[in-house]
Amino acid sequence: MNQKADNTTTADTQPGARLRQRRRELGMTQRELAKVANLSPAAISQFESGVRMPAGKTLRNLSDALKTTVDWLLGRAPRNYDDILADPDIGPIFQGIMALPKRDKQSLATFYHSLKNSAEAATDDE
Repeated sequence: MNQKADNTTTADTQPGARLRQRRRELGMTQRELAKVANLSPAAISQFESGVRMPAGKTLRNLSDALKTTVDWLLGRAPRNYDDILADPDIGPIFQGIMALPKRDKQSLATFYHSLKNSAEAATDDE
């Protein structure tokens, strides 16, 4: 399959596939997503399989529950900073980083690269 810039394949541009992908990234079950989005687990299953298409308020509820944008779920936009800022756990951290002095940002970058290298080394060992 063809890879796109935001690490999704061509088949993953369908709303159901994107919904499933994001749910799994967040470590959620269909039942958990249904509860957070105020839907039934059967509806989540139908959306993910492409049997039904979420519309209007349901689509907004899903994007909120999945901490992403409606446009990304619909395949109309790649992931971007809006997705980061929409995440209530990550958004405030990102905004706080932007307000730090340059020296502290450099320290965070060094720490990030250390974590990334450590994670890559752990993956190589598996």
